[in-house]
Amino acid sequence: MEFAKATRPTMRTLHRLPLGDNQAMRGKWRSISIVVSAALIVSISVWFAAHVRNRRKAAEREAGYQIVLAKYASDLKPGMNREQVERYLQSNGAQFRQMCCVANFRGEYVSLRGAGWDDLVKIGEESAPFICNENNVYIAFEFNPKSRGELSDTNPSDVLKEVSVFHELERCL
Repeated sequence: MEFAKATRPTMRTLHRLPLGDNQAMRGKWRSISIVVSAALIVSISVWFAAHVRNRRKAAEREAGYQIVLAKYASDLKPGMNREQVERYLQSNGAQFRQMCCVANFRGEYVSLRGAGWDDLVKIGEESAPFICNENNVYIAFEFNPKSRGELSDTNPSDVLKEVSVFHELERCL
């Protein structure tokens, strides 16, 4: 019992405990917090600079797509038929593929019944999100079937409705 009383600090012995250890610990924590804060600030700054650079480059690419669109739109006017448009594309060496209903992908939701197939000319590639393998950029030539009685297929008489830039995520999970 007496040993326990002797080891227990009293008010008289508390003021004699070394204070240097506590101050040294506070100094270490202060140094660590400064280093961590500085690293965090540098990391956020680097991320922000990269984000701004990526957005600027994306805007430059989009401006390039708009230039290509303007060229096609000046040569191919709404009201032309599919045969004229595809002959123009082939004579200029543009490879194209067909896809139904580009307007649906833009959120315009048209009826699939009686919808015509649209022609797509690939003009670029963007980085794809991790769930998709490709993010391609096309010039889309959207057609209306000449008559509602025709099948949803390509017909030389289909009428060009609109020419636009179209981004499509492809080969997604």
